[in-house]
Amino acid sequence: MAVEASIQRQSLWSRPRGIGLIIFALVALWWLMRDNPTALVILAIVILFIVGIKKPLWAIAALLLSQLTITSFMVVTPFAAISLRLLLLVLTLLIIWRAVVQRQINLGPNARRVIIPIIILIVVSGIANWINSSVDFAFKDFRNLMVGLLTVILVPMVIRTSKNLKVLCAVTFFVVVASAVVGLMQHYNILGMEQATIRPDFLLTREDNRVPGMAETQLELSYILTVAILVSLGVFVTRGITSSNRILLLISMLLMAIVLYFTFTRSSLFALGLGLIAFPLFLKTRIRWDIVLIVFLVAVIFIDMTGMLSGQYLGGRSLEVQEESSISRKILWQAGIAIALDNPLLGIGGDQYTEVAPQYADRVDPSLIAWEKRQYWGYTTLGNEQVHNDFLYIWLSYGTVALLAYLWLYIAILRNLLDAHRKSKRRFIKGLALGLAAALVAYGVNAFYHNLMITMPILWIIAGFSMATLKLAQRNSGGQVHKPAAKTSNS
Repeated sequence: MAVEASIQRQSLWSRPRGIGLIIFALVALWWLMRDNPTALVILAIVILFIVGIKKPLWAIAALLLSQLTITSFMVVTPFAAISLRLLLLVLTLLIIWRAVVQRQINLGPNARRVIIPIIILIVVSGIANWINSSVDFAFKDFRNLMVGLLTVILVPMVIRTSKNLKVLCAVTFFVVVASAVVGLMQHYNILGMEQATIRPDFLLTREDNRVPGMAETQLELSYILTVAILVSLGVFVTRGITSSNRILLLISMLLMAIVLYFTFTRSSLFALGLGLIAFPLFLKTRIRWDIVLIVFLVAVIFIDMTGMLSGQYLGGRSLEVQEESSISRKILWQAGIAIALDNPLLGIGGDQYTEVAPQYADRVDPSLIAWEKRQYWGYTTLGNEQVHNDFLYIWLSYGTVALLAYLWLYIAILRNLLDAHRKSKRRFIKGLALGLAAALVAYGVNAFYHNLMITMPILWIIAGFSMATLKLAQRNSGGQVHKPAAKTSNS
């Protein structure tokens, strides 16, 4: 089997020297714009999107760039503020509207296995919010989930060739590695980079010095780096790129791992560990992938309940801060489980937890409540914090059917990725699918500890790439793939 990317050897930008120049240029521009890096990101997105008018692939690249940096950025219009992600998705949809109208859409032969659970989640959550929440929130939540569905559809829609896939992966790689370099410079305050954050004075106002890189927060950077390391490792172990670039990839992974530590995020380090364990299991594709996913989830629950993560191993965070975080989560989770058990059908609505949770204080371990009040001078997280667990959030907000659809979605994505890894004859696609499968496990771990689904669209992006990789894998393996009736504009 030939090594992937041989066709690109003549290009400087596909060699280590060219890749290094791109990353250096991104870091230099970030430093030059350190007083207002958001303006730099907006300019890059606009340029990519202008190019995307003729080639929609670059519009998706603009979307990925926005989600690696200014995740929650809102565009102010004369009518209302609209999220940048939604705006980019709508504009991308308009660009490829002709293909949609002419039904020249190829999402791959197994797209429905991912799309169906998302639709169920949208319908059930919509009903739950309509019954339990305000009209404003019901519309907002419906819009967010529809944006997720649109992301899942558009990614495989514009990725029609292996070259398209490599372009999007290259853009993501450049930005993530540059973000890691910026994070390292922030940690040591090299050339005053500590000031170069999306949120002004982010590091200067924090005592724990948790670096955000080019992302909005240290948590978002940790989610991104966890996924990027595992995806890079997948491509590395399958030799999906040239030998010289594999050395650069190895160096990049080490850099990203160091900066991941400097985010001082326990869950992400734990997630990376389980993702690494998943690699040898997923390489044996004959095992039951759904059983593997369930075993990992049970392992996370067991490790958390036994307190194995409560030790002081993060140098940037004190033992007291880590203990407070762990105990607060236990309080939020115990109340959340009680709420879900009392409302198993349609939950309480997506915006009701902080209002309802204080009513369940008597269902929480009294010693935890007493410790928290003593520690925080009477303050309690119940009523002030979200549940910090996506699985529990889905269950208590929308009911048991929604939770089952959410779990179904995980299994569907994982199945797509492992099928792509098994069927593809191209090493790059095999490695990318393997890395994304491990990254999905890591995402699930992070989702177990944070409100990840409502803050970053990583799950939707992984789902879209799972459909794209399987589509290309089946085409390259000689499988039957539905082809568009006519040629569309270049992507």
